[in-house]
Amino acid sequence: MKAICVMLVITTHVDWPMKQTPIFDYFINMAVPIFMIISGYNFAMSSQRTIGTWEGGRKGVKTLYNINLMLKKLWRFIDPFLPICVVEIIILSIEGKNINLPRIFLEGAYGPGSYYVPLMIQLLVLFPILYVLAKKFPRAFLPLMAFATLLFEYYVVVSDMAKDDYRLLIGRYLFLIAFGCWFYMYPNIRLSYLTLVCMLVVGVAYLFLNRQGFDFYLFNYWGPTTFLTDFYIIPIVVILFRLFYHSTIPGWPGKLLVEIGKASYHIFLVQMVYYHFELGGPLFDLPLLAQVPINIIINVTCGIAFFEAQRGWNKFSKQKISSLKKETA
Repeated sequence: MKAICVMLVITTHVDWPMKQTPIFDYFINMAVPIFMIISGYNFAMSSQRTIGTWEGGRKGVKTLYNINLMLKKLWRFIDPFLPICVVEIIILSIEGKNINLPRIFLEGAYGPGSYYVPLMIQLLVLFPILYVLAKKFPRAFLPLMAFATLLFEYYVVVSDMAKDDYRLLIGRYLFLIAFGCWFYMYPNIRLSYLTLVCMLVVGVAYLFLNRQGFDFYLFNYWGPTTFLTDFYIIPIVVILFRLFYHSTIPGWPGKLLVEIGKASYHIFLVQMVYYHFELGGPLFDLPLLAQVPINIIINVTCGIAFFEAQRGWNKFSKQKISSLKKETA
């Protein structure tokens, strides 16, 4: 799913007329919402490994907020991000443009999807609380998170929050992340098909009305991927999990998708630079049927190469540090 989603992300950032068609809103544009569900799912898996048998209450929170653990998780996001920042600074210098270091390092650098790194850093800080709430209140957790998301959207409206500030805040994806967390923790609590169908109807109706320009008051920014869109994508993800969770794609296509999934974060960072600085050059003038697969191939290939290079460098660095420690001892 991560592999398919990151390829859809690359596709969404192509400048093409299909952005005005239903296939974009109902399929291609769902990549980031699915990523957020997967993030909640994986964070819950990691938290459960950390705590093991539930310790409960303050002790559980304290374990998850262990400073060494938090720094280790933080570094997983920062480590690939820093080289991307350096690359952007170099390109800006070559182009003779202004270099705004706070904008680059604190707001996720430049390029489409650059909000992702700040969101993940916020999630690192917030998630232990979400995990504990989900553990203590399994039935009330999702309604509580839905209410919290609506409160956030209401605050955005009444405070007249700027779009650039809104894009950097985790609140807009809170319900999706909470659902991913809950979905991992309670596989035996199955949403009924009636519930899934009702959610799907609400989500489809919202996306349809949003395309018609209907004013929902609360959802002024990123209309196609806001809170009510969650009711569309959650049933789809649930059904996909039920049908294919234990399935594998045979042969080289399956192996390739696994490798793309592992490198999805690096691919995401690469496409930011690729699109923002228009590194495709004349490729962006090609017909869409040629441009889309070429852009995917370029970004996926470079992202996997970046992932493997960094993994090799980190392994080499650890070996060197270990060797120096032995020599010092």
